[in-house]
Amino acid sequence: MSHTRSQRYLPLRLRAGRTALLLTLVLGAALGGPSRALADRQGSDTVGGVPLSVGKIATTVAPDVRLKAGLLLATDGRMLWGRNPQTARPMASITKVMTALLTLEQSDLDDVVTISKATSEVEDATGLLPGETFTVRELLELALVTSSNDAAYALAEHAGTTLPAFIAQMNTKAAALGLTHTHYANPHGLDAPGHYSSPADIASLSRTAMQSEEFRRIVVMRSVTLPAHGTRKAKTLKSTNELLGTYEGIQGVKTGFTNDAKHSFVASAKRGGVTLTAVVLGATTNAARFAQCARLLDWGFAHFSLKTVTTTTETVGTVPLSVNAAKSVTVRYAETTSAPVFDLDGTVTATATLSAEVALPVFKGQRLGEAIIAQGQRELARVAVVAAASTASAEETVGAVPVSDYLDRTVTARASGEPLSVAEFDPKVAVDRRVTLDAKVQAPVAVGRRIGEIVYSQRGKVLVRVPVVASAAIAEPGFVAKAGIWFARGWRTLIGQPTIAKRVVLGG
Repeated sequence: MSHTRSQRYLPLRLRAGRTALLLTLVLGAALGGPSRALADRQGSDTVGGVPLSVGKIATTVAPDVRLKAGLLLATDGRMLWGRNPQTARPMASITKVMTALLTLEQSDLDDVVTISKATSEVEDATGLLPGETFTVRELLELALVTSSNDAAYALAEHAGTTLPAFIAQMNTKAAALGLTHTHYANPHGLDAPGHYSSPADIASLSRTAMQSEEFRRIVVMRSVTLPAHGTRKAKTLKSTNELLGTYEGIQGVKTGFTNDAKHSFVASAKRGGVTLTAVVLGATTNAARFAQCARLLDWGFAHFSLKTVTTTTETVGTVPLSVNAAKSVTVRYAETTSAPVFDLDGTVTATATLSAEVALPVFKGQRLGEAIIAQGQRELARVAVVAAASTASAEETVGAVPVSDYLDRTVTARASGEPLSVAEFDPKVAVDRRVTLDAKVQAPVAVGRRIGEIVYSQRGKVLVRVPVVASAAIAEPGFVAKAGIWFARGWRTLIGQPTIAKRVVLGG
């Protein structure tokens, strides 16, 4: 909730490369000196949704933080760590996140607001004076950056027409967002009966507010200027968020303090494509809340990061060719995929479901199945698996060609196994296959002699021509054998029987 003036501007100077050390020193001093235990872990704390008391995760692996309640959310909203995440507590000026969200939805940023007498009399006010005017944009900056209670009050009067009406809207919005442990009694966060929220609700609300470009712009501002008015001189008010400019990747969001809530903070930070949301409620000092939040975020970035889970060079398996099961097509992942991985969830596994078989021709990139990348029961990604290379031949038998020098002899014809270039194809259009074999072949026949071709095409466009070759050698018959063949052929001619073997075409 609201900050008192003596607490609002406590300095916390952190320098790049020494943040963790200085946070430790500051927090140690705040807790009574460097010999005092920095923080604590509790058996009810959860890591990845599992309490430490279960023993699945070693207690020493969990973040060591001292706060009444809090949590750490991953990019996808998953709770990586939690302490009393559903417990309702006073949330102080974090309330202003809801005030800002409703204002952004209901008011124009350039609307002009006249400060009322009631606004100027709000407790722990910034000093807004009756009759002076601000735009909604300026009041939002004062409320979110310097935690101005009177600015929040003025926004509520403007956006809700009356204060009670706006508070009712706050609670209606909370219910619509599924914030089941949240209730508002005012727009600024001063302690009041029936004014509370939980770490889980605060994190969820903050993630919703951060979807607004204007909200994101404001919560990273380092200071705002309160203009001169009447006897009040112009002054620059620093942000209450002391991690701005000191913690790598910080994106906001909002601080809070009251006697009941103690020092609280909800923060968002992004590194390496991963965004984390941390909530700290009930820290003992101003310095402690920032130190504890930094510890939570550091722990989160150390254990939760984007990992490459598939690459296009990895072999997933093989799919047999329908025309020759002894031959198969190698399949790979269709794309290089990254996914956020929580390393305390265990081993990342891949389960591929591949086609039982595939007909020729097979084209490079042709989808032949799907792989599910997971950690335990948590699915990380689904990726298509595709043929690693084009294949137009399984060296399959396609028929038999008669050898003209013999009566009943044929040479088996098979698809050539030589490398072939396959043209681009449309995977949605059927592929036509046509086998053409020579009418006959004369001996001697050498292995690999071309005796036909297979043509694959789509809508008349030839995709590839596969040579058909002899699979065995056939020698020329000797003189005696020839004489016998000539005699037999003459006799067959007289009685009307075939004088040469029949050509056979399979699957043409």
